[in-house]
Amino acid sequence: MTSPLSFDLDRTYPVPPDRVWAAWTRADLLERWVLPDPEWRLSQCEVDAHQGGGYRLRFGPRPAGDEYTETATFTVFQPVEKLVLDTLTEGEGMKERSRATVLFRPVAGGTRLELTVEAVEGIDTLDHLRTGWQWCLEGIAAQVSA
Repeated sequence: MTSPLSFDLDRTYPVPPDRVWAAWTRADLLERWVLPDPEWRLSQCEVDAHQGGGYRLRFGPRPAGDEYTETATFTVFQPVEKLVLDTLTEGEGMKERSRATVLFRPVAGGTRLELTVEAVEGIDTLDHLRTGWQWCLEGIAAQVSA
């Protein structure tokens, strides 16, 4: 059960769990799906794939000039099973923290990814993060099927 300022999403992909895991833990794959909006650009993508490591992304600028960074720490790193990421997103008047738990479940014909985002600091942030993560899960689908 999640708190009111949390949400769950899931998606099933027609590939083995190691392919979905790699999409989260390899910079060359992460940069292909992490853009939450087709107008955004990614100017930095670094991944340090181990317990205590994480990723750092720099988004923007969009045509409107928005720019932000997202830094995540892998507080749990169980290869091809589970990631827990403590995330800080900052930029132009924005500072959002959250925790994402990602489970990689083998299922017949592929992988079920279960995502829980919690510790969100406000309803506007919750809506923003939910929309972004929905785009990301769609991006993963395009990336793993390529």
